[in-house]
Amino acid sequence: MSEIYNELKKYSSAKRQKSNEWFFKTGVGQYGEGDKFMGVSNPDARKVVGKFAHLGFADIGQALNSPIHEVRAVGVLILVKQYEGASDEKVKQKVLNFYLKNLKRVNNWDLVDLSASRILGMAVYKGLASKNVLDELAVSKNMWYRRVAIIATMASIKYGVYGPTLRIAKKLLADKEDIMHKAVGWALREVWKRDAKTCEEFLIKNYKNLPRTTLRYAIERMEERKRKGFLKYKGVL
Repeated sequence: MSEIYNELKKYSSAKRQKSNEWFFKTGVGQYGEGDKFMGVSNPDARKVVGKFAHLGFADIGQALNSPIHEVRAVGVLILVKQYEGASDEKVKQKVLNFYLKNLKRVNNWDLVDLSASRILGMAVYKGLASKNVLDELAVSKNMWYRRVAIIATMASIKYGVYGPTLRIAKKLLADKEDIMHKAVGWALREVWKRDAKTCEEFLIKNYKNLPRTTLRYAIERMEERKRKGFLKYKGVL
């Protein structure tokens, strides 16, 4: 959408553009291959969101279909703002449905992390979406859909509900992508911060199947002795 692009252009930086292209792995064969950047920071992108928060789905859809990463990010954040700002469940449902319909355009880790828990995750927690949606996404061939599945469960973690995270994490232990290993480990670490016993029991029970990266991310905040115990675990901590 040209209006969003023009507004973002005011904050663009050639230096940041090159940095983002490297950071988000846009090279041949990398997970962000072909993604195009303007070089706009997240804080500046959020300023733009405020100016376009009123847009309808047709215009948001145009933003999501842009080849420019930051334009898609603004589109995603507008949906988050509209979902969170809606007091009517029917409106929330419409935003959720539109988000899921356009999920293929939520196609880099930051776009997932900005939106999955705040829209889909909250919808599942509040009963506006079936938990089966997460299970279906978790077995998708699309890596970003799988990331949506685990990141969405962050919403439930905030309310002390850990079952969804542990269920989806277990489904993803065999995932071959390192970026997914990190996401699962991050989610498990969030569980540990609130309920160490539940998380540690999961780690022990599934230890043989845990990718090393997932384990390292999950235990990152543990005190040193326990962390080393998990790294060298042989049945006893």
